[in-house]
Amino acid sequence: MNIYRKTVAAFLLLAGCSLVNAHDFSATVDGQKLFFNIKSKTNKTVEVTYNGSISDKKNSEVKGVVEIPAKVKHNNVVYSVVSIGAKSFSGAGKLEGVMIPSTIKSIGGFAFEGCTSLSKIIFPGSEIRFGEGVFFKCTSIKDITFGSDWKAIDLSRFRWSDSLTAIIIPAKIEKIQGLKSLKNLKSVSVDVNNSRFSSYNGVLYNKNGKTLYGCPRSFNGNLKIKDGTEVISPGALIDCYNIALVDFPSTIKSFSFRETSRMALLETIIFRGNEPVITAYNGNDGKFVLQVANGDVKIVVQNNSKKDYKSALIKEAGEFSESTDTNSTPYIVKADQLPKENNIIGVKNFSKYN
Repeated sequence: MNIYRKTVAAFLLLAGCSLVNAHDFSATVDGQKLFFNIKSKTNKTVEVTYNGSISDKKNSEVKGVVEIPAKVKHNNVVYSVVSIGAKSFSGAGKLEGVMIPSTIKSIGGFAFEGCTSLSKIIFPGSEIRFGEGVFFKCTSIKDITFGSDWKAIDLSRFRWSDSLTAIIIPAKIEKIQGLKSLKNLKSVSVDVNNSRFSSYNGVLYNKNGKTLYGCPRSFNGNLKIKDGTEVISPGALIDCYNIALVDFPSTIKSFSFRETSRMALLETIIFRGNEPVITAYNGNDGKFVLQVANGDVKIVVQNNSKKDYKSALIKEAGEFSESTDTNSTPYIVKADQLPKENNIIGVKNFSKYN
């Protein structure tokens, strides 16, 4: 009976809490009314939160550009603003920009969900912990300033944006995730002082340029791969549908036959190397395979290499893997997904394509 009474009491307490306001106090900052929860009276810290109760949350009415304060005063006590709570600005359809101070250490889940006019975000220098879906359905984000001291960036947090076409990677970033989640991204720039990454013509490479990590999905036009590049990471090019020309340098040593498989607009592939590169495997046998979306694509090589390229080019359908690893997935390549031998064109030099 005691256990039953305790359970009922706990349930009634929770039910009663659902009617309590989410915020402890509000304050007007630069003409905008913001709501706060006290996290610690001892440490004098608060978090930004939403208006209303848990059961009757009101959409945020902030608009324009909002600068989150680093400190806020309530009842003659000055508090540090250390976090942006879950759903704090949810549904703020007129919010256009947000500036986040260095005191903020975390942003809660869905804090900015449905902020469809939000276009500019300025993060603090220090790193931030993110909850789930912080920018869910924020379709207008196009200008992001990442923190100068950040070590990692997960770009998939901004995948709902239709407007994010360019990003700048700060100097201290050591890890980048979610590059391919940005469907309208056209270019990537990297701070020259970054020790892990570099960029060339809007494409992401490692620092010395020997490995091409990723081409933005909406990269448009001719892709000239940097001289000195040796390896193209699997999947780095495969979903770049708007490329018309790919220019491989003579230094290239490794790339997958599948990289050009979805480029419906691809018209020309240039190979500056004297010998064909192994791009696929049939068992343990290395092959020169090019899977293409356009069977009429032209392959440009040097005159003295034309014979070797014609001989090596796979012209018949088959099953190929990207490596000799037994766990590597085999792919069936159909005859109409292979370029024609007669499409290999020899040139005296590549001056026309420089």
